[in-house]
Amino acid sequence: MAELAENVNRFKEKNANLAVIGSGDHRHFKEFREKTRYDGLLLSDPSLAAFSLLGFTGGITGVMSVRSVFKAVSAFRQGHRQGSVQGSSLQLGGAIVIDVSGAVRYYFASAKAGDHPAVDELIRALDRSSRSDSP
Repeated sequence: MAELAENVNRFKEKNANLAVIGSGDHRHFKEFREKTRYDGLLLSDPSLAAFSLLGFTGGITGVMSVRSVFKAVSAFRQGHRQGSVQGSSLQLGGAIVIDVSGAVRYYFASAKAGDHPAVDELIRALDRSSRSDSP
């Protein structure tokens, strides 16, 4: 999440709107923003309906793996710290790029905790989407 926040201007340059959906209560938004420095659109879905609709899974196997531990250690070494757990600690997320017509141009569902696409991959998806929208 911190990487996304650090690159928000790259999305703005592409006229892209970012939205983050969390499973925690909206009362935790302030703490989340302080931890991540993300200041964009932030939505709360404690029911997990949006996650289900988007095909994002959850469960103990997704958060407890050797790979997840290594990713957590790497993030810690880079200065990223886990805040208090807000919402479902077993829910995995993902990333989707949707163009102005509503077509999904990029879809990524996390298989394990800490699994997310690189910001460059999302930017490339925006570039492909804008090229395919051109006359």
